[in-house]
Amino acid sequence: MANDTVNLTEMSDVSAILRLFEEHHVAPTFDPVPYLTRLAELLEIETENYLKMDPDPFDDRNPSRNPNCSFGHMLKIIFKKEVFMQKLVGDYLRDTYWTRLGISTRDSRELNTAAARLVLDLMPGLEVSVVFQDTEGLINRLFSWAEKGPEPLQSYATGLLAAAMELQDLAANFRELNAHLAPLMLKRLWEIQKKCLEERKKDDFPNAKRCSKFLSDQPSTSSKIPKSTGNKGKAASSSKILKDEDAELMPGPATDDLVSDKGKLQKSNKGKKFQGRIKAAKERKNGNASLNGSALNDSSNSSWAEMESYVIGTYQMHPLTDSTRQILILRYLTPMGEYQELLVHMFEQKALDLILNYIDFDATQDSRLSFEALKYLGALLCHKKFAIEFIHHQGLHRLLEIPRPSIAATGVAMCLYYIAYCEDAMERVCLLPDHVIQELVRYALWLLECSHESGRCHATMFFGTSFQFRIILEQFDAQDGLRRLYNMISTLSILSMEDASDLLDDDESHAARQTVRHVCSALKRYFEIHLALKVEHLQRIRVREMGGSPHPSTPPYKAIKLNPDQIIDLITTAQELLPFRASWSPVNEFVSLGGIPLLLQVIAISYLWNFTGRAETVRSALDVLAVCSVSFRVQMLFCEHIQIPDDANAVGINILLGAAEGDIVADPEVQRAALCVLIHCVCAPVHRVGGSVGRFNGSAKRRSVASRTSEEVLNQVWECVRSHNGIMVLMDLLSVKTPITDADSIRALACKALLGLARSENARQIMGKLPLFTSGQLQVLMREPVLQDKRQEHVKFQKYGLELLEQVSGRIKSNVNEFELSLAKIHKADVVAQTRIQFNEKQLLQLIHQHLLSKNMVESATILMKEAGLPPLPIKQASSNFPPYRAAGSTPATPSRSGRVNSQGAVTLPTTPVAVPSTSTPTQQAGMIKVNLASSRRLRPGMPSPSTQPGSSTQHRALQKVTNWDSPTTMNKSMSGANGGNGETSRGVSLDAIVTEYLMNQHALCKTPMVTCPQFDLFQPHKCPDAKSKNTAPTNFALRVQKRAIYPRFGGLDGARMDRKLIYSRFRPVRTFRNDSETFTCCAFSPCEQFLMIGNQTGELKLYNVNTAAEEATYQCHENYLFNIEPNWTGDLLLTSGMYRPPFSCLWAVGDFFDMKYSFEEEEYVEFSKTVQDKIVGTKGETATVYDVATGKKLLSLTPTTSNNYSKNRATFHPSDELILSDGVLWDAVSGTQIHKFDKLNQSLSGTFHPNGLEIISSSEVWDIRTYHLLRTVPALDQCQVTFSASGDVIYAVHLEEESREEPMYDSSFKTLDAGDYSSIATIDVKRCIYGLCSNKYDTQIAVVENSREFNTPSESIVRLYDVGRLRDDEDVGSEVEDEEGDDDGGASENSDEDLEMLDELVNGGGDEDGIDVEIGSSDSSDGEQFDDGDSDDDDDDTNSYFGSSDDSEFDEELFSLNADSNSSGSSST
Repeated sequence: MANDTVNLTEMSDVSAILRLFEEHHVAPTFDPVPYLTRLAELLEIETENYLKMDPDPFDDRNPSRNPNCSFGHMLKIIFKKEVFMQKLVGDYLRDTYWTRLGISTRDSRELNTAAARLVLDLMPGLEVSVVFQDTEGLINRLFSWAEKGPEPLQSYATGLLAAAMELQDLAANFRELNAHLAPLMLKRLWEIQKKCLEERKKDDFPNAKRCSKFLSDQPSTSSKIPKSTGNKGKAASSSKILKDEDAELMPGPATDDLVSDKGKLQKSNKGKKFQGRIKAAKERKNGNASLNGSALNDSSNSSWAEMESYVIGTYQMHPLTDSTRQILILRYLTPMGEYQELLVHMFEQKALDLILNYIDFDATQDSRLSFEALKYLGALLCHKKFAIEFIHHQGLHRLLEIPRPSIAATGVAMCLYYIAYCEDAMERVCLLPDHVIQELVRYALWLLECSHESGRCHATMFFGTSFQFRIILEQFDAQDGLRRLYNMISTLSILSMEDASDLLDDDESHAARQTVRHVCSALKRYFEIHLALKVEHLQRIRVREMGGSPHPSTPPYKAIKLNPDQIIDLITTAQELLPFRASWSPVNEFVSLGGIPLLLQVIAISYLWNFTGRAETVRSALDVLAVCSVSFRVQMLFCEHIQIPDDANAVGINILLGAAEGDIVADPEVQRAALCVLIHCVCAPVHRVGGSVGRFNGSAKRRSVASRTSEEVLNQVWECVRSHNGIMVLMDLLSVKTPITDADSIRALACKALLGLARSENARQIMGKLPLFTSGQLQVLMREPVLQDKRQEHVKFQKYGLELLEQVSGRIKSNVNEFELSLAKIHKADVVAQTRIQFNEKQLLQLIHQHLLSKNMVESATILMKEAGLPPLPIKQASSNFPPYRAAGSTPATPSRSGRVNSQGAVTLPTTPVAVPSTSTPTQQAGMIKVNLASSRRLRPGMPSPSTQPGSSTQHRALQKVTNWDSPTTMNKSMSGANGGNGETSRGVSLDAIVTEYLMNQHALCKTPMVTCPQFDLFQPHKCPDAKSKNTAPTNFALRVQKRAIYPRFGGLDGARMDRKLIYSRFRPVRTFRNDSETFTCCAFSPCEQFLMIGNQTGELKLYNVNTAAEEATYQCHENYLFNIEPNWTGDLLLTSGMYRPPFSCLWAVGDFFDMKYSFEEEEYVEFSKTVQDKIVGTKGETATVYDVATGKKLLSLTPTTSNNYSKNRATFHPSDELILSDGVLWDAVSGTQIHKFDKLNQSLSGTFHPNGLEIISSSEVWDIRTYHLLRTVPALDQCQVTFSASGDVIYAVHLEEESREEPMYDSSFKTLDAGDYSSIATIDVKRCIYGLCSNKYDTQIAVVENSREFNTPSESIVRLYDVGRLRDDEDVGSEVEDEEGDDDGGASENSDEDLEMLDELVNGGGDEDGIDVEIGSSDSSDGEQFDDGDSDDDDDDTNSYFGSSDDSEFDEELFSLNADSNSSGSSST
């Protein structure tokens, strides 16, 4: 048999031996020892080759999972032989094997030794739980052999026990035997160590010099590694080691967390074994240290045979060496070291001194033996007492002396992590000399780049745990640690945009994900501690500046402990105190490395991962981003594109919103972390320290990142969140109900994010139109928590909800304490709001009966009593108990005056009792109620009320401002009294008292109540006039003119606006131009103002004399339908645009002759530039083209990347000629660069520039060019063609209604609006469809093209000329014929007479009359005006203010109001 196996190869030997075993093992006299011995020899040869590949020593995965490993292939062949394995474990390890076969002459020790040796060789691929739990008496035999058995059986049994004790259940079952055996093993180690020491003393140690040479040639870990320029840069390798030419590098994966929640270390989970990765060093992507081609190869002349023991150590099973014996004993002691009851034996047997001897390379000269001792040390370091003792005995110094690279250095990484986990031990470490701390950090940083995955992960966890000590953090930064930590994940294949991640197997992917998990956790702790130190530094500076004494800082050797709430507070404080452009080195370095996009990529890609630590990974990454969001550079990076495999155009904000919504990881902790990041971005202070200086005067594209202000950055973040549906995501989170335990906290955070986002004008306007606010849905959500146990979180939600309502509604918070509401007060208001008011109707009729009697209406009272069947009332009446109801904690600054529940959930007095005054309508003059507030304030309960009859004893309480509710009883009594006397009130209260109290409550709600008031109207809400500034212009025109002497130029504030409303609400028709044969389509005044140019449907251009209405000339410009005419300022050039046939547009030279200069064949619409009319912009579909006027050459062609496809797109120049608007896209007119694309909110009109150059009007939307925000929507401009007056103060709007047919249908009226605040001035009905409108350059006349509703009716086509600001004569009202010569007698005298007549009418109160064709826009100039005593610019009010005015009645009724302070920001009007 032996001869048959000698000539076989290694792999064939195993198969042949097993075949022969299967053939002969059934024989009675079969001897299995030769088979077991030969298999053990073959396995040991492959084990040696496997170890030379330097696998990760902590990688306990089955080597057979790697197809390239011959050792694993051999294990797989053996494990397939179930009969052999059953005999090996179940029979050959029995000490009675031969006796059971009836052979008493043979001893089983030889067989047991061979079987134990083979099982120990097979252990890397065996399932330990199956081997030891299903075998009777095996553990007891192993204990017996390990204690008293002969060598090598004793050592083999010890090794098998070491594997068995890794199972906690088995270790617990044999606790007593372990307590007995562990001290014996320690004694045995001392004996073997003593024996080895004596043997070494006899030798000359020829390799001692080589060892010293090896130690002296270690590469410096402080050498700089080239920095990565991007998140995919490869991390440079700082050290490499020698290995055999045929050996391969086998790094292992990251280990699982070894720390339990309770602070005790857990054993490694053997059920989740890692698979070894065997790859050549050239295939490694991360560039870490490897064994072949190392730096040692260049700096050392030692051979691998001499250096092998120092790098990977030796492991020889037969013949058994003293080193292997010690290794097997240490493996047994390692799981025992974690048990507290065995710790006393460790101290008694001086285990610490024993370990210190093993980790001394000068003594052991065996890296694997030192590694096993380090594993045992790691188990003992779980105990705080032992860890402190280890530091006290300078054990850390010994650890740092272990050479690297070596397998022992990987064990050092584990020990460093366990030391860092013990806070008391780390405090003692931090008190060591600086050079020791420096070397500790240097060693750990080298481990971050070592070849073993477990070493890298243990080093990462060491830093993640020790960053809380300032001295470690400072050394980490001093040695460029952040870059090395970043390199650990930047080079991973799973984060590559290429398809390299698809080539990884499951084990490699899992290992890479674990690496990402540990690095993100370490980065989280790193930035949190830096944040705490930075805030502490800023606070100390602030205290010193205020003259105070700062609190002492945390000592460097003490841990800085932070909880999540403290971190949020620190971030908020940092945003307030940290200068906007201050350089914060950790964040700046991380940004320069590309860390922000990398973490966003990790968050996005984790959606595809499936492992238990995914939620923790994403949460840690989000926490890092939350701290980094203090920097404005990071917030801007959130708005940039992030490359991820599925979406190359993803934006950082979009990724954060997906995490907040739960799309990436359905974990509430992740959602909260993502919401916190969004909150820190959108809720950041608008004006930060140093954030409003250094503005660069130029375009946004040329403006560098460093020169942006805090407001600009915040606006960019708001816009990015809004444009990526952030409002929708956050509002959906407000109504989340699952998971029930976290729903309330998620609601509160989402509401806080909305509150920050609501500071954006754009977002606030959108929010104000959503049902969440308009339909009271938010108030419903605020009523009660999802889970009653989370009421504290619900209080936060209510607080943010009230502030959000305040922000969206535009009201100014008058009292900060109003929002410091307790849950009890909110609950009371909620109960009141849900209460249904009920009362006895007969009681109401009785009060009416009493009121009739008090007014001497006896007959009416008798009829009422008879019909209603009322019992007689007693003569004596009780006092009233109707306190004015106002819950100070829940009523807004401007409460509702109706009986509805207002937006904050507070309840005002219902209108139920007020329905009764309708019965006294016929006698309103006699029943009108006047309230003397002064006398009311002097009333006290018990005093007679002046509102009752002299003989009556009816009383009522004085008007009081309720600022607090003393008890629920008080509030309930007040509510019951205020709602009709149902409850505590007496049945004899008077109707006068009820009405008086109701009106007093209305009066109490006035912002500026007056003592002397006119009669109160029972059918209209009462409101005292608001206070006005002294320099406010009077509403009466005559008084304004008179006041101009005091306040030039318009008589005070708002004078210009009032003048515009007066002038542009009056239009007098003075001339009519008609042609019986053609239909007019467009018109324009000539620059000289002497002629009116009119185009018709046949393409002709006609010139009419403005004064005589005579036709002067006719020119054929196009073949069909001329719809646009535009002369230049000098009158020598004219642009025309036609339809249906080319050329669609032409440029004409106007002089002695009317000649075509250029034709634009494809341009559907053309117009001149605005400032210098040297360019022409044409429109064809979505493309705009710029031409030179002098040469006709094409200068620019502007086609947007994404088209809006407006049906009526018309490209136009900015008033400064620097910008062009086409198809809703803003362009740079010089370079042709696309600047911004506005949201499309209508189908037809692309928009036009406001003359102030700050706004774009597109249908009803008004956009701000500076911020690209939607300023407002103007319903009056919906689907209207806009024409500005020459001064730019007034807008003429003509409605365009699209019909199903090709021809558009126009409205029969035009509107005038104030261009400053977009308030409606008037609507003028002309009885015909308006095809066009133009204004002369002095704004004194307008021309309107009026056609009949039937398109092909030439006789009804006219152009009517109107004087602006003049009233119609009586004969003009309703007249359709205006060809009388009397209209031509105007001139200066007529205008003067008309002005005097108008002035006389205004002085006598006639300023409100209108013509029958003019509908004046309602406006109350006194309503909503603000005090502005400090504003001396009386003449400019809101003319060019892009915010507009909040004083217009049309906008006062909207849910939210615009900033009234901007009324003074415009320029003066003409």
